[in-house]
Amino acid sequence: MDPHHKAAVAFATQLMTQPNAIAEELLVELRSFFSDDQLIELTLDVMKWNYQKVSVALGTDREIREGELSELHFDENGKWSFS
Repeated sequence: MDPHHKAAVAFATQLMTQPNAIAEELLVELRSFFSDDQLIELTLDVMKWNYQKVSVALGTDREIREGELSELHFDENGKWSFS
């Protein structure tokens, strides 16, 4: 993996697991690869895809089709849907 991808993955992992403990060194590394706008977009994307963690932790999430896995698809505009 390229260094900028490794840094982005490390950031996403920290943001999902321990957002109050993101190391200053990682932030400096991220800023060497990404603009402020890109870092904001990365942060919002990670947060968007983790909103369900609360319902999973509370046990209030529900299956789309009981007993089946659902596939996540994206159209040409980036809009997602389950099938």
